[in-house]
Amino acid sequence: MSLKSFLCTMAIFCGGYASSTLLDGALDAAEKYFHVQTSTYKTDSNGYIICSPEKPKIIDADPRPITRGTLSGE
Repeated sequence: MSLKSFLCTMAIFCGGYASSTLLDGALDAAEKYFHVQTSTYKTDSNGYIICSPEKPKIIDADPRPITRGTLSGE
């Protein structure tokens, strides 16, 4: 690998990282300024998704066992 191709590769990766970091910072600033949360998930201060330990409530559950008559609507 030549020095020129190595430097080009490093420039591409470093430029991508820098632009991604700047874009993330601009989005964070816009979210705070406009009080908008782009994520539909609950997240902690580090941005990790918080999984709820609560189980979802089943509203319309039929406790009867499934049989052939139940499936056909009889």
